[in-house]
Amino acid sequence: MTRKKGISTSLIRANVEELNTLPISEHYELTFFNHDDLGRVMDFLEQRKATFGVHAPFIYRYISKHPYPTSDDMLLRRDTYQINLQCAVLAHGINAEYMVIHFPNAVQKDRWLNNRKILEDAINGISMALQHIPVRIENVYMNDVFHTAEDYLWILKESGTHMCIDIGHLLIDSEIYNLDPIEFISKCLPRLAEIHIYYADLETYSKCHHAPWGDSREFRKILDFIHEISKTLPLDLIIEPSDDCSAGLEELIDYWEGV
Repeated sequence: MTRKKGISTSLIRANVEELNTLPISEHYELTFFNHDDLGRVMDFLEQRKATFGVHAPFIYRYISKHPYPTSDDMLLRRDTYQINLQCAVLAHGINAEYMVIHFPNAVQKDRWLNNRKILEDAINGISMALQHIPVRIENVYMNDVFHTAEDYLWILKESGTHMCIDIGHLLIDSEIYNLDPIEFISKCLPRLAEIHIYYADLETYSKCHHAPWGDSREFRKILDFIHEISKTLPLDLIIEPSDDCSAGLEELIDYWEGV
């Protein structure tokens, strides 16, 4: 059986005015709200009697739009870990069950794995957040030196964290690096805690951030595999479509309800 089936507030792009339009769920994953929204978000969760996790940076913001945990720019790197730590402290204080962070940088071409200082900062930064709340590392996309299951298993082991597999990111990386998505998921199973479910490919991603559904054969294979492993593994299954394209949302919700 699954541990939790949940909905990401990416579905409403963390618009607090639309909270009550979210489908009923036992669990929500909170994305990028404003600081002043926190009270209303907590009231919503109490009304729905729902558990929740948070996706960093939650109500905080990085100095750049995106996290840069493996940047060669020390300022961007340190800011990422400082904001993640703030988020972890808050998440613990409001009784979140976990925090999701991105690792490493998305769309990175430089050979950062050769930089020992970047690796030390990564382990230390993640470990500090982990002192406050369970941390789940989400796979990103288009990092040329860090994208295999073995890469992620290494950072999970070194940092004592668990994995959140983002299916959209994985599908994009499978196009670029010729990864086998089922093999990737299978290798990560010992440390897998959560799966983000939506569709992406390189063309779709340029038009719709998180498409609810896609016709790709690989996507269907992944969905079937998730359905099978969720029968015996305690995984949190979170649907994570964005609000910029609605085509296929009914199909995604039907799948999620039936899994």
